[in-house]
Amino acid sequence: MKKKFAALLALALVASVALTACGGGSAPAASTPAAGPTGTNGGTMPGTSQAVGDASINTNSDYTFRTSDSNRVVTENGTFTKDNVPGPVLVTSVGQSADVSMLDALMKKVGAADYTFNSTAAADEMANYGTIIIACGASSKGLGAAGISQEDELARAQAIVDAVKDSDATVIVAHLGGASRRGALSDQFNNMMLPCADYIMVVEDGNDDGLFTDAATDNGVPITLIYSIADAVTPLTELFGA
Repeated sequence: MKKKFAALLALALVASVALTACGGGSAPAASTPAAGPTGTNGGTMPGTSQAVGDASINTNSDYTFRTSDSNRVVTENGTFTKDNVPGPVLVTSVGQSADVSMLDALMKKVGAADYTFNSTAAADEMANYGTIIIACGASSKGLGAAGISQEDELARAQAIVDAVKDSDATVIVAHLGGASRRGALSDQFNNMMLPCADYIMVVEDGNDDGLFTDAATDNGVPITLIYSIADAVTPLTELFGA
């Protein structure tokens, strides 16, 4: 009887390992959540289901997360209000990731009026706007779909920097893709645009090395940390809601 029980126990363990190897087991709690096209922390676009991981756990650096499942939006380094976003408003991209389309959808959701969406707006168009919202994050697929090389997009981004740094326009840098939108190419765009920002909005698991919070502190500008991309509705409503 004992031999039969031991054999059954061994078979159960083998089956458990096999299920885990095939994705049947749970990932360790401290692992970084996988990010898809809907954002990070399991966040999804408004109107879809949302499964959220534990953003308070971080194993990559000494950075301390501010947001959590119960505290989804945190603003630091001062305040930023409707008074800071004169019109007309432009929504554009540097890096041509899908994040700019998500930003456009979020602006529509909050009832933002009188804004222009142009993901490939030229630098000389910046002078036409009082507020410029830039979705930062590179996507090779997005660049290919737009027919733009990495070199050309980097040149366009630099031209935008040159156009806005001496202008009176308010510049908002939005990084909504989280950890999946970081990396060498994306960070070239992030590092180019952050010094121009008057306000920063970032899905916080894309900031686990403190890049965005450090930039906000160094430049003395407000930053809003959001738990998932869907939580961008809160600051966008405050700034652009009907």
